[in-house]
Amino acid sequence: MHILDTDIWQEIFDSLSRHKLRTALTAFGVFWGIFMLVNLIGMGNGLRNGAEANMGSLKSAIHVWSGRPTSMSYKGFTKGRYIRINDDDLLALQKAVPEIDFIAPGNGMGSQFASHGVKGDSFDITGIWPVELESKGYRLVAGRFLNQLDLQNERKNIVIGSRVRELLFGEAEEVLGSLVKILGVQFRVVGVIEPAAMNNWAQRDLSRIFLPHSTLRKTFNQRDQIHRFLLAPKPGEDAFLVQKKVVSILQERHKIHPQDTGVIGSYNAQKDVLRVEGLFAGISVFSWIVAIGTIIAGVVGVGNIMLISVKERTKEIGIRKAIGATPFNIVATILQESLVITFFAGYMGLVVGVAVVEIVATFASTTKGGAGSFLNPEISFSTAIVAIFVLLLAGALASVLPARKAASVDPVIALQDE
Repeated sequence: MHILDTDIWQEIFDSLSRHKLRTALTAFGVFWGIFMLVNLIGMGNGLRNGAEANMGSLKSAIHVWSGRPTSMSYKGFTKGRYIRINDDDLLALQKAVPEIDFIAPGNGMGSQFASHGVKGDSFDITGIWPVELESKGYRLVAGRFLNQLDLQNERKNIVIGSRVRELLFGEAEEVLGSLVKILGVQFRVVGVIEPAAMNNWAQRDLSRIFLPHSTLRKTFNQRDQIHRFLLAPKPGEDAFLVQKKVVSILQERHKIHPQDTGVIGSYNAQKDVLRVEGLFAGISVFSWIVAIGTIIAGVVGVGNIMLISVKERTKEIGIRKAIGATPFNIVATILQESLVITFFAGYMGLVVGVAVVEIVATFASTTKGGAGSFLNPEISFSTAIVAIFVLLLAGALASVLPARKAASVDPVIALQDE
């Protein structure tokens, strides 16, 4: 086979070695294109991972709460009413909106003083359903999450943020099973958590104490009131339609004018997810355009030096044709030489680019992030394969004109050329 012909390979390496500087400069253009592609995509993925971490793990969550007082009179009710969501509202929603997967009510007490032994500080006290901790992607530092038995039996168990642990417990002190006093009531610590998200509101959860929702309402006499709730649509359901349905039902139940927005507040996490996905899809397309443009510029350089090489080797090509080399043999030689330059330069660009991404990933993993963090930059294997394929295709196309020129050499004229 032509590709295994050692004479051809010797000829290629002799040609490249005679023009080391020219070959190196041309190869650098191809190297730089692949290097840029790998780093642009890798860093873009790092930004994407950071943005997704900021949103937590529940990408279709809908948060609903009672907001400002009514600003419009409606059905005999005057404006200025404060609306209080209750248990009956949640039961009505579960019956009227079958698209809902689960509803997790939550109540808060604001900032309250909590103590353990002689240490104390003020922390946000929140009553939740266990599914909220799991669906938001909180990480266990120690112990366990709250569970359904805690909720059903109204146990006085709590899960605390890691910042609460730092302020109330010494480094060597055992936290699990220890008691924390809140407004004169003792609660037992069963877990320490950190949020998976890295934005500001998630970081505030580091200084939060979580109780079972039922325990908080009974212990501190909040009866059937619900301050807010988290719900998730079933897989495949449109979160925006579910959000619109839920708000509309609550407005009707509490006699709120449909145009009186803000009385029932709501936030749909899917909106941010779609915006982030659109942004990074654009970044990915931009990265490919810039990198492919650079690769093309490098490959054009490869085509140029191949044209020069053909011109310099016209007599040599004429001799080969005179002793029986076919046009296919000549074309294959030029194509092979072009692919050697582009593949070697591109492969080196890929290796160096991946090494840089890995170095950045190592530093990023040791950095504590806040909002907009850069997290785990990476380049997928499929992207690397596509990049090499694009490179080889471009290298083959760059060799077409020089190969045709070489194949058209007339042996008689070439042997007369001085």
